[in-house]
Amino acid sequence: MKFCPECGRPLVQHKVERHLRQVCLPDGEGCGFIDYGRFTLGVGGLVIDADPQTGERRVLLIQRNQEPNKGGWTLPGGFVDFDETVDQAAVREVMEETGLQCRAIGMVGFRNRADSDVNTSYAVFLLEAIGGERFTQPTEEIAQCGFYTLSQIQEMPRLAPLSRTVATAALTAELHLLRPITVSGLGDRPPFTFFIGSDRSTQS
Repeated sequence: MKFCPECGRPLVQHKVERHLRQVCLPDGEGCGFIDYGRFTLGVGGLVIDADPQTGERRVLLIQRNQEPNKGGWTLPGGFVDFDETVDQAAVREVMEETGLQCRAIGMVGFRNRADSDVNTSYAVFLLEAIGGERFTQPTEEIAQCGFYTLSQIQEMPRLAPLSRTVATAALTAELHLLRPITVSGLGDRPPFTFFIGSDRSTQS
């Protein structure tokens, strides 16, 4: 990035805390913008149901129909848009990829990785299906989707490791939730959703 995205003035290298960063220096009539680097935020939706015949618990998974990892299996999910919250993004992505309308119950996992070129984060939300119909035909993004038992999940050779970890934990142990509460904003800022620890699990 060579120019400030806020005011258009040239950026210069300047030490900010531990790192040299591209800065729009305020003493040069700049606005003070600091480029902190590239960040991405993704979400996954954990939807659990029970087999109508056996009662065995199952997890919703999708098989990708696009690169990267075309043909691989994963939890439904994707990237968060700038104008939505993480829980809204999880609900939207599950709807877009599987056809199921859901509501967010709470957060069950969070992953962060600092690579050399980008810092990536991924949050997994427990969702409850409340409507819609699961897609039965391939789409541009998704080859297929469905609910799978623990034994079926264990036999999937191309299931993403993080998705396997979450699905296995959901079907064999109690995942403890961070549940949403509304917190007042500072000053004149609007209220926001904060996810906080709960003693209730995904089994309750």
